[in-house]
Amino acid sequence: MGDTYFRTTHYHFTDLDLQAQDTYTGSLAEQARANTACLRFDVLRKDQPPGHWVLHESWQDAQSCKDFHASAPAQTLQQARVEHHLNHPSQAADADKPATARPPCKKSKWDPYVWISIAMCIGVMGTALASPLYPLYQDRWDLNASHITQLYVAYMASGLTGLLFLGRLSDMKGFMPVLRTGLILVTSGVTLSAFAWDVGSFLFSRIMIGMASSMIVTSASIGLGQFNRGGDVQRAAATTSLMLAFGFGLGPVVGGLIAQWIPNPLFSSYIPSMILGVLAIYALFQIRPIASKQPVPQKNSWRTWMPRLTLPATHLRRPYLIGCLSACCAFAMFSLFASLAPSFMAQMVPWHGPATSGFSIGIILFLSSGFQLLIRRWPAKRSVIVGLLSFTLACIALLINLWASSSLLFIVCVLLTAFGHGLCMYGGMSIVQRVSPPHQRAGLTSTYLITGYLGAILPILGLGWLADHLGLDQGLMIFCSLVATAALTVAVIAYLTPVLHKPTSA
Repeated sequence: MGDTYFRTTHYHFTDLDLQAQDTYTGSLAEQARANTACLRFDVLRKDQPPGHWVLHESWQDAQSCKDFHASAPAQTLQQARVEHHLNHPSQAADADKPATARPPCKKSKWDPYVWISIAMCIGVMGTALASPLYPLYQDRWDLNASHITQLYVAYMASGLTGLLFLGRLSDMKGFMPVLRTGLILVTSGVTLSAFAWDVGSFLFSRIMIGMASSMIVTSASIGLGQFNRGGDVQRAAATTSLMLAFGFGLGPVVGGLIAQWIPNPLFSSYIPSMILGVLAIYALFQIRPIASKQPVPQKNSWRTWMPRLTLPATHLRRPYLIGCLSACCAFAMFSLFASLAPSFMAQMVPWHGPATSGFSIGIILFLSSGFQLLIRRWPAKRSVIVGLLSFTLACIALLINLWASSSLLFIVCVLLTAFGHGLCMYGGMSIVQRVSPPHQRAGLTSTYLITGYLGAILPILGLGWLADHLGLDQGLMIFCSLVATAALTVAVIAYLTPVLHKPTSA
């Protein structure tokens, strides 16, 4: 698999009508797939400009690809090839226009890429806001550890449901309507949380927020890819990962600081998210989607909404699953701090209160963002392996600290968790981008996030049950032992997996 050759090429037919284009590309695809060295050969029509096609192909080696394209049947395709340094006439005309004449933004001078990035950050900010507030809800409604875990799992389960049933919604309706709806839903959920009068109302608000988070993440990821001027898919993936980490970290920090020193914390902590949510909704309505990248019309039926997991080509599944499992470990470790950190931190550090727990949660994601910037040139394989080993060490440090109760050792545990989280999320998303063609990117991203959500839900649900029946210390011992074993196992499998070379684009 290490020698597999990938390529994405654009073509523009000027001498063939639409029917002749369909006939020729279909015949050529059949000939290519009949070649034993061909692993994939997908020729896809683009909506705009007319006659524009894109070819996604992978071969066992570069020479086999070169030989096929040099054959007689492929000569018509080669004549239609759009070189990277050339522009289509319509694109050349647009290039002569001043930058302010571009259509995406109606009223703002900001680049839509920036608007979408900020909107994503604000949208996910409200999802983790409640983490440092859980002890306050425990006192108000007399809840135990399992109830808090169930509230957290309800939020994660609703996000998982959204990914399963709505993961392809952006492909059918366009990313912008889905992103706007997600932001409206998360802002409504945050507002309901601020006015929650009992456990039931708060639970319903968390379900709304969880469903909205899945819509925001998938749609904004697609939007960043579409508005990325450079066409660099890796840049869009890095921006997505950074904005998610920063937004998820900002929520608990802001909520914890307000809850520590402002009166009526279960209401006042939500005010910044409500205000910023309204501003983000307004900002998104200032952006027009790119006309040439509107969703392809699809027939709507009940089968369209059935949950479905997307997998890449067979020879790419092993690295893809490694990326998914690394995200699973990252979600599990972060969820430990997000759901139960306020409870077990009382035993480990001398500082207490919502600000301390919120900062401990947020610092993991802030540091994760910083580590991603530092290792952005690392190969995906190295990032995943080092990140998983960091999780193993973090679990060992946390186990030791159950007896030591050392503030210094707890800080080391947080740093290791943040380092592992940043590397695994960056490496996992990089793998997803490398194995997914444009027409599968939404589905493969959703499957990747579903795996991560499962890592957040199942281990933490088990930990809550263990904490109620065996005690928090025993529950943490079992949790850390299992996560350390799983992370080490995936790291070994990743080490034994051949390198997945970056696809080339022509």
